[in-house]
Amino acid sequence: FSDAAADLTPSALPDIYRDEPLVLAAKLDKLAGSIEIKGRIGDRPWSVTLPVANAAEGKGLSKLWARRKIADAEVARTTRQQSPEDADKTILALALAHQIVTRLTSLVAVDKTPSRPEGEPLKLSELPLNLPAGWDFAKVFGERPSLPAAPTERRADAGDGKLQLAALKRSPVATQGPGTIQLPKTATDAELKMIAGVILLTVSLLLLVFNRRQTSPQ
Repeated sequence: FSDAAADLTPSALPDIYRDEPLVLAAKLDKLAGSIEIKGRIGDRPWSVTLPVANAAEGKGLSKLWARRKIADAEVARTTRQQSPEDADKTILALALAHQIVTRLTSLVAVDKTPSRPEGEPLKLSELPLNLPAGWDFAKVFGERPSLPAAPTERRADAGDGKLQLAALKRSPVATQGPGTIQLPKTATDAELKMIAGVILLTVSLLLLVFNRRQTSPQ
């Protein structure tokens, strides 16, 4: 650059092939003078001069320059050309200035939509939440109060047209102690089998006594 101070990236120009464009990103203090690019094509020297004042405006050029500077800083950090602390400071400053996601920065979306209409008073309410795994409700909040169940009433139309009210009685609920397991209440024929077993034992005993009397010597 002839008349402008430039912060160029990449600082060392790479090799390019035929019909491949050369892309440079530079931050200039002013649009003045010209830029001269020199190289070699095989064994022949090659150069071109471009006026800086004729540069066209574009969008996103600053981010492109910042991304390339961040890439240069990462390479310098990896190759030990720059200390990790200095490289991270350079990367962080460029990322924050140009709003770029890097290894050290990220974007955060902030929703500014009001969830409460303006002027509405605040309300305090308790939300039910599950206890952490392994916690016992009774040990933290105490035993749950047992609420008496109200008797259930039903209507029955009598033959004479009058209404009769029948109250259902509550069956007592057995309380469980800590550490007990509630088993289902089912009906079995255990009593009937016990009676049948006693009868069979009695008949067997009578047959045994009868057989002994029959086989005893006369």
